[in-house]
Amino acid sequence: MDNRFFNLFKMANKKMSPELEEWFFLHYSDKTNKELAEELTEKMKRDNQKQLERLRIMLEDDFSDSAKRVIQNEIDAIMNFKGISEASVKRYARMLHCPKKSRRHMAYCNQGKARITNVRRWQQRAEKVEHIMDWLRTFDLKSNRCCIVEDEGKLKSIKVSINKFNRYEGYIRGIFLSFEYIPEVCILRVFAKPYI
Repeated sequence: MDNRFFNLFKMANKKMSPELEEWFFLHYSDKTNKELAEELTEKMKRDNQKQLERLRIMLEDDFSDSAKRVIQNEIDAIMNFKGISEASVKRYARMLHCPKKSRRHMAYCNQGKARITNVRRWQQRAEKVEHIMDWLRTFDLKSNRCCIVEDEGKLKSIKVSINKFNRYEGYIRGIFLSFEYIPEVCILRVFAKPYI
């Protein structure tokens, strides 16, 4: 059997090239499975495109019908490639004996999960505010409240009001209002700290 065909057959049964395996092994412990799946999909699509060109050229060569069927099946498999799933990432990690996720990465993931939980809680507590300055005057030391922000204009208006409050009223009352905008759910967290 032609040596090129043998090499092709080996490639068809291998999901990742040695270069991709090395990249995957080096990055597995510091990236989420979702990030790995997305990046691996992009890299494999690029590799597949190069391989597709080689396969189409080989299909024109003088191979037996069974060999051409194998080449065509590989072309079809490449054309039908949609991407790598997170489950595939786990399977590759087991297959390549990748090290466990780093502690730094796990801490980052846990912070992300805690953030999602907090955002849900803040969203449930968020108030619709009509008179911003009146609302800000209801804050006491260590108050922590959220308001709904309908648009960019409302956000700007609230920020200006918070700055005015801090400048003219906060010092007298001994509180300083800080804020954090959460764009994914369009809410603004406002919390009162001691005015130092």
